[in-house]
Amino acid sequence: MKAKKTLSLLLCASVIVGMLGMMSGCSNSTSQSPSPSASAPAESAPAETGTASLLDQIKSSGVMVVGTSATNAPWESIDADGNYVGYDMDLINEIASRMGVEVQIEDMAFDALVAAVQTGKVNVAIASMGAKEERKEKVDFTQMYHQQMNVYIAQKDSDISIANMEDIAAYNVGVQSGTLPDQYITGLVDAGKMKDSQVSRYEAPENMILDLEAGRIDLVAGDKNQAKVFEGMYNVKIIYECSFFGTGENIAVPKNQPELLGELDGILDDLREEGFLDELALKWEVD
Repeated sequence: MKAKKTLSLLLCASVIVGMLGMMSGCSNSTSQSPSPSASAPAESAPAETGTASLLDQIKSSGVMVVGTSATNAPWESIDADGNYVGYDMDLINEIASRMGVEVQIEDMAFDALVAAVQTGKVNVAIASMGAKEERKEKVDFTQMYHQQMNVYIAQKDSDISIANMEDIAAYNVGVQSGTLPDQYITGLVDAGKMKDSQVSRYEAPENMILDLEAGRIDLVAGDKNQAKVFEGMYNVKIIYECSFFGTGENIAVPKNQPELLGELDGILDDLREEGFLDELALKWEVD
């Protein structure tokens, strides 16, 4: 009996010593600075006020990540060697050169570009993009660097005649998703002047031209310079020109980045004054 009591006392003592050791260990760990982890975000929160601007980050990294949609010659496309070429590509490379950085292109669907800028997937986006109001709610835009006409395209042997913008309401029309022509035609649908079933939307402009050639749609709405390329490649023709869609071409920039926006606008001012933009227009035969 005495032996059992002695054994019990020894066991209790061991438990107490173990607990004291654990308490001591916990005390030591809480006195150390926590290492950065997902469970300790408080360490990074104060740094928000001192975070470098996006312009500073771009210059520090030496790379500007640029979103585009390379299916839109002569503005942006991919040549036989896999290089990104076009008016916009020459422009953004010249801008980057004057900023002292390289360009990293991220190619994607046109209607994904604004979200890519907004979420930080890319630093800026250039794709002959107009600064329409819906986009301006999500991103900022530089000054206009070019103004172009918009057109309707039909099959080369088509007898369709367009006298005004709303004449298209009688036809099946193809547009590239997210573009200004898409916005305009969607407005006709919303106003009850067209049925949504008359509108076909495409990510790649070439696909809508192929559907036009095949007779699956009657007309394509797009920009004049792209249409001139299509006239040389496909059995299609421009039948109507208008400037209604156009708000000009601009570079999309994230909201609340005045330093980057100011840098880009300043360089565009210089390029316009030096005649560089005119040279690009001649090189790529854009109106």
